[in-house]
Amino acid sequence: MLLVMWLGLWFAGSQYRSLLEPDEGRYAEVPREMVASGNWVTPRYDGVLFFDKPALQYWGTALAYEAFGASNWSARLWGLLTGLLGMLAVGWAGARAFGRTAGISAALVLGSSLLWVVGSHLNTLDLGVSAFLGLSLCTFILAQLPDASARARRGWMLL
Repeated sequence: MLLVMWLGLWFAGSQYRSLLEPDEGRYAEVPREMVASGNWVTPRYDGVLFFDKPALQYWGTALAYEAFGASNWSARLWGLLTGLLGMLAVGWAGARAFGRTAGISAALVLGSSLLWVVGSHLNTLDLGVSAFLGLSLCTFILAQLPDASARARRGWMLL
């Protein structure tokens, strides 16, 4: 029950604030133009080619727009999901490497870190990069566990 309440707070809080300029507005407009034009390959900002950042977040936000319509909440959904992914990855890897208590503690520490929480509730690229870098470090840790088989090591390293 506590987890459901926490998830509700995690996802609900970002719809009430307007997008912060210039970053959030820019990173919300590029996927809006993708959806409007139907061109998901060439990112554009105000009609001008915009290759300044990788497209993964734009695609994630555009999918949120397709599913839920363009809004402050759907613009921030990518950050919310990658923030949650980062906490789950740290918790899961910590539990596999050091035990369940350590994994839960690691996820709670990350989930209560102010910068992680604030970054998760903003439409910027920083949290997605941080989450995927953290995920890659977690897979590296799992590959280096002493009881990992050669096949498991290879699998974790390739992931």
